[in-house]
Amino acid sequence: MNLLEHVLYWLTFSFLIVLSGLILVRKVQRILPFFALYAWLLLTGTIVLYLVYGHFGFNSSPSYYSYWGSILANASARSLAIVELCRYGLRAYQGIWSLIWRVLTALSIYFLAHAIVDAWGQPDRFAIYGMTLDRDLAFASIVILTVLLLFRNYYGIALEPMQKAISLGICIVCAVDVIGNTILRNLFTGYLFSWLSSSQKALWPTLEPQVHLVRDVWSTVHLFSFMFSIGIWCFALRKPLPAPTESPVLLPAGVYRDLSPAINIRLATFNDRMVELLKP
Repeated sequence: MNLLEHVLYWLTFSFLIVLSGLILVRKVQRILPFFALYAWLLLTGTIVLYLVYGHFGFNSSPSYYSYWGSILANASARSLAIVELCRYGLRAYQGIWSLIWRVLTALSIYFLAHAIVDAWGQPDRFAIYGMTLDRDLAFASIVILTVLLLFRNYYGIALEPMQKAISLGICIVCAVDVIGNTILRNLFTGYLFSWLSSSQKALWPTLEPQVHLVRDVWSTVHLFSFMFSIGIWCFALRKPLPAPTESPVLLPAGVYRDLSPAINIRLATFNDRMVELLKP
């Protein structure tokens, strides 16, 4: 790590401590327990990695498995926090939520299978699996949160400031992770640079300083974006949380039955337009 990375690392660690304290003070764990778990896991993972790196060395086997294990644990906790945000945002609409959780379950199974297939036969399968799964889950997280926010905005259903801040912070982290993991995965598998092949190994001594420079720059970008996201969460929790809003009053079931044919017609029209646009 260079000096800037050290400064950002300790700033991020300080922000995580503040965030964990605010979560306890504001009792966020009662409303969004999985987000609280995600924040505490980030802090715990940072401490564990620091101790492992200091004891075993940065390039040791325990450090390697600790790092990628923390990546998978953080991605899993973040995914649960996103599911929780969807559940919280759609808690008054059981029919819609019943569809959403089935879609999320199917996506989870697909991404797990895709990561296994993608890592199969690679020289460093554990790292490839971790990067691929983290990248896919991050990309899905951006799509899911964007759809959730657009859906609630379209139907005039306000989302609380804290949930909006959490969604924005997670989207920033996920966007950076998608870019970074895609680049790293291509580097590991040798798809990005042809000089990683055995026939081009002689070029490595010349290119190594440039690669390390790019790695340092990207690590700085990642730490800054991560710290920025944590800052957004801390800012949202600076004040006591407002009282939970009451569930919206729904119209009688007969009204929805009358509106269903009109909604189906609109969906069919939209489908026909998409078919026309997607024709070669």
